[in-house]
Amino acid sequence: MTFIRRLSRFTRGEHRTLGGSVAAGLVFTASGLVPPLLVRQILIWHEEGSVAANAMALVVAALVGAFVLRSLARYVYGLLSHWAAYNVQHAMMVTLYRHVQSLPHRFFTDRRVGALVSRSVGDVETVEDFVAHGIPETALAVALPTAMLTALFVINWQLALLALLPIPVIVLLGRYLFPRIRSSWRVVRESMANVTATVTEGIAGYAVIKAFGREPQQLARVETGWRRFRDDIERAQVYSLIPSGLIELLAGLGLILVVAVGGDLTLRGAIPVADLFVFVVYLGHIYQPIIALAAISENLQKAMASTDRVFELLDVESDLRDKPNAAAPANPSWSIEFDAVDFRYESQEPVLERVSFRADAGELIALVGPTGVGKSTCAHLVPRFYDVQRGAVRVGGVNVRDVPQAWLRANISMVMQEVFLFSGTIRSNIAFGRPDATDADLLAAARAANVDEFAERLPNGYDTRIGERGVRLSGGQQQRISIARAVLKDSPILVLDEATSSVDAETEALIQEALDRLTKQRTTLVIAHRLATVRRADRIVVLRGGRVSAAGSHDDLLARGGWYADMVDRQELTARWRLESAASDGAEAADTLRAPVAG
Repeated sequence: MTFIRRLSRFTRGEHRTLGGSVAAGLVFTASGLVPPLLVRQILIWHEEGSVAANAMALVVAALVGAFVLRSLARYVYGLLSHWAAYNVQHAMMVTLYRHVQSLPHRFFTDRRVGALVSRSVGDVETVEDFVAHGIPETALAVALPTAMLTALFVINWQLALLALLPIPVIVLLGRYLFPRIRSSWRVVRESMANVTATVTEGIAGYAVIKAFGREPQQLARVETGWRRFRDDIERAQVYSLIPSGLIELLAGLGLILVVAVGGDLTLRGAIPVADLFVFVVYLGHIYQPIIALAAISENLQKAMASTDRVFELLDVESDLRDKPNAAAPANPSWSIEFDAVDFRYESQEPVLERVSFRADAGELIALVGPTGVGKSTCAHLVPRFYDVQRGAVRVGGVNVRDVPQAWLRANISMVMQEVFLFSGTIRSNIAFGRPDATDADLLAAARAANVDEFAERLPNGYDTRIGERGVRLSGGQQQRISIARAVLKDSPILVLDEATSSVDAETEALIQEALDRLTKQRTTLVIAHRLATVRRADRIVVLRGGRVSAAGSHDDLLARGGWYADMVDRQELTARWRLESAASDGAEAADTLRAPVAG
């Protein structure tokens, strides 16, 4: 069975714990067989008219022992089953998250975060619940009827066969209903994943929702999702509850047959009343576990559906794997080279075509061009977030496909266009890439990125908690923390993707001073539009239409004219207009101050 085989991957280390739980459950079951048998013996003594003087005392002592043993076994059974379940849950969550971390960037571009969270947490919790209750209770649901039927066959095999008549019908119903139950619960898990994703997006994007007045529409999306989930789970319950009702009916028919036939045999003196009593009591216990098994089957179908979803994620293979012989170069030169690179995202139009440029060790290369020409894509190809379709990206003269990804990324610091900060403190976010950094190094990085300008004014300084995704900070402050994080990592290669896009002119100037110092001993790839960043580059590469249309120094490109020269003219014109506007506003303010006050 695929489900058992897959689940055994995580239960393999818990066989002893689960075995102990089942063993305790069997003791619990066996102790439950004792009281009816003791009462049967009392009835036999009554019919025979002979009983030993201390017989009742022994019966009472046996009952006390049976119930004490039963209570202890019940405790051990529950404790061990939950321990095993929590260990399985831990192993499954860690394995799933480790696997998700290994997946390439393109995997996350078309998946909703909430849906991944649902699989990583919700589906795993469903499996944990089955391990804690389903596995041991399934074992007991098999062991208890087996033990009782064995006792009944010893007492009277003809009546025992009669009691078994409904079992084949139950098995056939199970074979018909269980696949449908499993399918319906899979739909429920998908609905839950979708509504979780919608709620997650709504909470994460609350500011945009409020800014555009879309609260009613977002509420309607969530309400629609919950309504679909409600309808799906109600439909699943329609199937899931059928087995319990049918088994209850069939169990009743089995008991009726035994009472009818056994009662007649008792009245004719063919079997003793004590045997009929044991049959009636045991039959109630025999079918109760089977009824419970029908209820367990609901958990089983949920767990099977959730396990399918978990393993669908685990079965996704990364196309970015290290080669078996991948090794870090002994003395890398820390150059960056794009050699006739072609790249596209999935089945989209080509993003880069025959792109070639080189940054020697210690050089600063700037990529410029209109929006959507592939500048950020180039930044993502250096640390091998994606693989190129043709050509090669080399670091230190070595193809990035031929070196371990961990080594490659350990030697590259990146400042992304979209800043992501974690919900901890300013200190923990700066130290993210180098958690063992000293306070002196961390503060130096913070000063280099101008973080100290605002951090030291906060009540808790660098230990101030910044909220999820840095929500308590401005965009410029978030960007400066991101830059400080890259500074502290102190890698020989630096990639800056619009690193100053979210800061004002004054902060940009301070950051540029820091970047001047930072890039002197590093190979730097800069993606930017602002002249303050671009004109410092050793070479500027102009991308247009996914191709290199020009390359050279700032002065060379200006002399050639074309797109770069036009961009510089536009920026300089904008800068002059801002200066003139500021001067005009200042003059108006001065005139206002000099004007006499009326009255």
